[in-house]
Amino acid sequence: MPASSDSSTTVGVKPVEIEKRRWMLASTLLNAFLALVKLGWGLYSGSTVVLADAIHSLSDVVGAALIYIAVRVAPHHSRRFPLGLYKLEDMAAVAAGVGVLFAGYEILRSVFVGEGVTPPNQPLATLLIMGAILALQVGFFVFEKRASKRLRSPGLNSDVANWFGDIGSGIVVLVGIGGHLLRIPYVQEFAVVIIALLIFHSAFEVIRDGLLSLLDASLAQEEEQVARDFLLSVPGIERVSELIVRKAGSALFLKATVEMDNQGFDTAHQLVDELEEQLKRKIPALEKVTIHYEPFRKPQKRIALLYASDRKTPATVFGKAHSILIRDLPENASDLNPPAGSATREIWVTNPFLDDPHGRAIKLAAWLIRQRVDKVYLNAEKAPVDGSANALVDLLASAGIVLEPRL
Repeated sequence: MPASSDSSTTVGVKPVEIEKRRWMLASTLLNAFLALVKLGWGLYSGSTVVLADAIHSLSDVVGAALIYIAVRVAPHHSRRFPLGLYKLEDMAAVAAGVGVLFAGYEILRSVFVGEGVTPPNQPLATLLIMGAILALQVGFFVFEKRASKRLRSPGLNSDVANWFGDIGSGIVVLVGIGGHLLRIPYVQEFAVVIIALLIFHSAFEVIRDGLLSLLDASLAQEEEQVARDFLLSVPGIERVSELIVRKAGSALFLKATVEMDNQGFDTAHQLVDELEEQLKRKIPALEKVTIHYEPFRKPQKRIALLYASDRKTPATVFGKAHSILIRDLPENASDLNPPAGSATREIWVTNPFLDDPHGRAIKLAAWLIRQRVDKVYLNAEKAPVDGSANALVDLLASAGIVLEPRL
């Protein structure tokens, strides 16, 4: 009986995904614990600012739990979602970012629109407890931020912004209580504005990146350039006609179309399989790589004519040719007597192996193959080449090059 289209199967979970889950679980549990501590102390001490900070932390717990669920679900594949549910991580990041914006607004509103901050009845104990909580928050924030950059996870990045908001709220609490004790006017309001701006900036970046990823905007320019440079460095690949790197959550999906020189189907297919594995090793965030290959078609033919040093007398020995005329022509043009103006390119090149004591013919043949020549002309006296005639003819023929012994 066929499986339902919605039945999901869990593929092998990558270590990266497991690490992200652990970070989100630790974040949720620690945030919940600290929020309960703040709530309990706020009720005991009667401090409205501590209570407000506790409510803010509880809202972060909800956001962290949401992202944790998204990270757990994202790698799961199904028939309906064959590429996984990585976009859920972006959706959760956007939702959490909006929550951070709202929390920043609430901080400003409570100070400038509400009744202000009521100091606690035990200010020194409150300073000590809130300072200890702030130290824990800063420590976790630093380590999770490093993990977020290393794992390239928008979900963790959003959670880092939440922790930054918590740190900002904690600083506001400490400044408010300390300012009350020192009788410093407006110091709390000034601190609130600075922290709120930082919170808004972090939330904006999280929301922006999440929305751009959901809209399939190009966010992986660095990885795209790495992939393009690698593909063009592979012998046999003449051109990368299409390259798209799509971002979904912390995963990347690459699709490319490459044009290859003359290769058999089996050889090309094997090369593509190897390229896909090598790209995944070079860019670990790649979840799936799809490479299509097409034969490289030159728009014209390329002829090489071998001459002596005067560039008029045809060469009689392949390896001892002094000058080489490389000529690009339309397919229907004559090789030796093309109509005036029909050649799109003509360039003279001195034989780069003329002074080599051994193997000049083979080296020159290999060089002509790299120049994508279709046909080679010279005036051979007896054999078409000097030295290892059969090996040279076979080498040229294997590359699809025709050797014409009469120029």
